[in-house]
Amino acid sequence: MWMLIMLLMTPVAQGPRPITVNEIVHGMSQHDSWQDLNLLAYHAARRFHAANQRFKTAATMDLNTSFRRPDIIESSIVGNEGSDLIRSRVFDKVLEAEAETKSTKAKQQVDIRASNYAFTLLGDDKCDGRECYRLGITPKRKDKYSLEGTVWVDAEDFAIARIQGRPSKKPSFWTLKTEIDRHYTRIGGVWLPDYMDSWSDIFIAGRSTFRIDYRYESVQTANGMVVPN
Repeated sequence: MWMLIMLLMTPVAQGPRPITVNEIVHGMSQHDSWQDLNLLAYHAARRFHAANQRFKTAATMDLNTSFRRPDIIESSIVGNEGSDLIRSRVFDKVLEAEAETKSTKAKQQVDIRASNYAFTLLGDDKCDGRECYRLGITPKRKDKYSLEGTVWVDAEDFAIARIQGRPSKKPSFWTLKTEIDRHYTRIGGVWLPDYMDSWSDIFIAGRSTFRIDYRYESVQTANGMVVPN
């Protein structure tokens, strides 16, 4: 009898309060503001690689890329090989898009934030061993840089750890379908691009793939310089 009374008097452990999509989106906004203040600079080596299966062509471009706060991004080409057509039609277009969206004002218009997207909470997940929230995203306006798909948000600091989706607006009449998968990595407390994979089905040309790999040589934050291993 006394055991039953003691069990009834013992407080029942409560699990964590379920988080709402609005709380996650608010956390994402706070993290973006924090990172804008704390990421001072970085230097990275990048590699572009693109290939077309049907025509058996490929190209690679190596670049040195540096960032300085608030929005100065500079890239220099250190080597390339392979198809000239891929370099002009793919690599040059990517660099043009980066130049077009690098300013703070332009970045605010394409970032995944409440002013640009509607969000739905899809559930919990893992990202490289870290707890994440998985959100569906739908752009509030369709333009060439907006995506429709899924984002994974780190449960600890609310940074975007991964983005997967398709352009809300077709890049061209000839492009039948495009899928994009971007992954991010945490270095010195800030989150930076790790790699991006994409593929497109193109009329006549068939399946084409494109990848960007990042290797960070130094990252400077408000807490000091980080040299990744």
